[in-house]
Amino acid sequence: MPYEITSLLLKCESDDFSFLVKQIGSHINFTSDSELKSLLSDYVTYPSVGIKTRLCCCIEREIRYLGSSDMAYAIRKLRYHEEPAGVSIHEVIEDVSSRLKVKQKPLGSPESKVERLVKWAAEKTFFAMTPEQQRDMFDKAKINKEQQNKFFDKIKENKTRFLPFLLSVLGPEITGTIVVGLGTAALATFLGKKAAEELIKHIITKFPLWAEWLGPVVWGLSIGWLAYDLQGAAMRKTVPLLLYLGIVGLRDGPEDGEAFWAEPSNE
Repeated sequence: MPYEITSLLLKCESDDFSFLVKQIGSHINFTSDSELKSLLSDYVTYPSVGIKTRLCCCIEREIRYLGSSDMAYAIRKLRYHEEPAGVSIHEVIEDVSSRLKVKQKPLGSPESKVERLVKWAAEKTFFAMTPEQQRDMFDKAKINKEQQNKFFDKIKENKTRFLPFLLSVLGPEITGTIVVGLGTAALATFLGKKAAEELIKHIITKFPLWAEWLGPVVWGLSIGWLAYDLQGAAMRKTVPLLLYLGIVGLRDGPEDGEAFWAEPSNE
């Protein structure tokens, strides 16, 4: 089975790889922790295209392993010598999407599918905030009162049109910033506090606009909407891994002209 998300992983930078490697790591399964850490160290020291590509392939292999059962993985790896040995990345994404009740387009690319997970998470996070938190976020994102009022008037009429309304009022650039920021806040709630603090510190160095409101949003959120039964260590790892990859994908805009701010179809 060929590698499927190399193009997406190649968009990652050293800090992105560090997050992914830390999230993948485990001492209780077949993940190649030592290989991942060695490749990451090599890439940080000698950031060549060749080493980066090898690191990307190793990360994809481990994500696909996490979405497989240990037994099935062992059979593929040891008997059939498949490379990568795990299930398709599409299957991993579908498993996570099904657990989170996010509908995916059957023919979508892996990148467009993980971006869709982030858009869904952004919408859920926004509506988990109090009206005061929502207004405060817009204030700190320097969105004027007239635009805010126009957006909230539209939302009162139809909450399922959150992303299209955001786009129509604020435009693509600010919408992108808001969505990725809210997606990051959602991702942080899956992590321990220390890991979440490190994530936010890394994110706001790339997007200073979020420095004033991202942290308060994360720590002030009610995370009742995240109270899913993520059974097993694999799901607790694959959910944040895929959300993070979706954030990486959205940093340079939507995949293949995807209706970037269309509804995430999770009704």
